[in-house]
Amino acid sequence: MSTTRIALFGSHPLGEACLDCLDAHEDVRVETIVTYSPEQDNWWDGSLYEYARDRGHDVRTIDEADSVREIEIDYLLSVYYPNILGPELLEHPEEGALNLHQAELPRYRGSNVFSHAIMNARGDDHWRYGTTLHFMAEEVDAGDIVARKFVPITEDDTARDLYLRTRLASVELFAESLPDIVSGRVHDLRTPQSEFAGERYFYTKESLDGAKEIPADRLASDDPAERRAVYDRIRALDFPPHEPAWTRLAGRKVYLTGSHHGIGEGTRNETASLTAPAPGGR
Repeated sequence: MSTTRIALFGSHPLGEACLDCLDAHEDVRVETIVTYSPEQDNWWDGSLYEYARDRGHDVRTIDEADSVREIEIDYLLSVYYPNILGPELLEHPEEGALNLHQAELPRYRGSNVFSHAIMNARGDDHWRYGTTLHFMAEEVDAGDIVARKFVPITEDDTARDLYLRTRLASVELFAESLPDIVSGRVHDLRTPQSEFAGERYFYTKESLDGAKEIPADRLASDDPAERRAVYDRIRALDFPPHEPAWTRLAGRKVYLTGSHHGIGEGTRNETASLTAPAPGGR
């Protein structure tokens, strides 16, 4: 079998795990990696740039992404890559551009989908979440689907709980799909998103702006449906180290969490934290 040439565009511990899978496959050669510079301050631990460089890979920063067009590659693989790729890059690989999307497509496109999936689960009666390998198109998260893997959403989950469960499933999905990428069978597995049924949502990076403040009167509501909605929002916005939901009590900003995770230095000693009780029942 001939060698499959890959350019990995990514970041995050998930990008590191996918790089491990690529390096372990004897018929794969990672030609280059495009990621954040090692000086970039992100919310997760580790640096794909340093991780890849220490393993002898050619590594380029995000502002050097267009230079990949000078390299012959079979696939461009995107894993937690922050920027939208233009048509020149998407059309450059001989076989195609693939993305490992941290949500169920076509149900959830865009950003902040861990949070929105928790807030939507009760009303839609859709208590599962997914991760998707798909071909990339110019429209964000709209390309043909190759494979999906699902995890449950529970009534106790915070957004970070769901994220951690999904990350494990994403590594499994990529490892299972890699032989199909190398063999070219991914083209036979392509399914247009129009062939899938169900609700469809698209959320921008700003979709949670203004959602974190919960008025105190909502917390005191006697309406069971309102209490469940507040509880779900609190869980959905609980994703350390990001700021969680909050309210004001006696002029003091009080954080509302669905867990006992810390909320980051610099805020922990300035405000109190209140763990939300589950209202019970779907």
